[in-house]
Amino acid sequence: MTTGSYNFERLDDASFQTTRLYQQSQAIRGMEAGILRAAGLQPSHDVLEVGSGPGFVSDLLAELAPEGSLHAVEPSPTLSAQIDANVRTRPARGLFVHQAFGNALPIGDAQIDFAYARFVLQHVPQALEVVREVHRVTRSGGRFCAVDSDDGLVILHPQEPRVSDLLRDAQTVQTTQGGDRFIGRKLQALMTEAGFINVRSRVLALTSSELPFQVLFNILLGYKASLLGGAVDVRALYEELADKVASGRLMVAAGVFIVSGEKA
Repeated sequence: MTTGSYNFERLDDASFQTTRLYQQSQAIRGMEAGILRAAGLQPSHDVLEVGSGPGFVSDLLAELAPEGSLHAVEPSPTLSAQIDANVRTRPARGLFVHQAFGNALPIGDAQIDFAYARFVLQHVPQALEVVREVHRVTRSGGRFCAVDSDDGLVILHPQEPRVSDLLRDAQTVQTTQGGDRFIGRKLQALMTEAGFINVRSRVLALTSSELPFQVLFNILLGYKASLLGGAVDVRALYEELADKVASGRLMVAAGVFIVSGEKA
């Protein structure tokens, strides 16, 4: 398997992307903790994180499951090497870092109580294979939660043609690389097909009046701009939009799908 539309080693703005991931994780940490608890994460769980990146969310998972264990799976050698240092407190039964792909998890059958995939499946060419692997390693009664974006949930008022063009061009590039900017709406069907039961979906909206605009801008456009290389003057676009948001002349909203299911 390939990393699909997210290959960290090939990014020409890797430092910015790491900073973006950190800012994003910190800005919504409290909100994300609530999502994880609502999806069924408990302090004693053995946890799987698919696509851990540098470990910023791994740190939160370890904090929420202090009596259990955490298996952090990340295909990038650069990012997987950072996970250990970014998890401040180890779960009681251990932190295990795996440099591996999500469709070939180095974990035995029925070992996991709670699995989490956050903004990962949008990049994966064969998302169903990954979801099936998560199902395999999950114990009966265990839970899987996937959080991912869907460009159908992006709203700007008034419309900004440059943002619409950026979204369209990024969708095209990501599709050619095996990704899917509209994966959010498909997660429920993927989980059901993989064998999960009691699958539920909800949408969380984030707006420019709830988050610092720099954080929302980076969530919405930071990765997409990197896909297009130097084709977009991201700083100039951010500064112009930020001025409009600050003056109340522009509202920006982006949504994510939160989908969870149970293994029978």
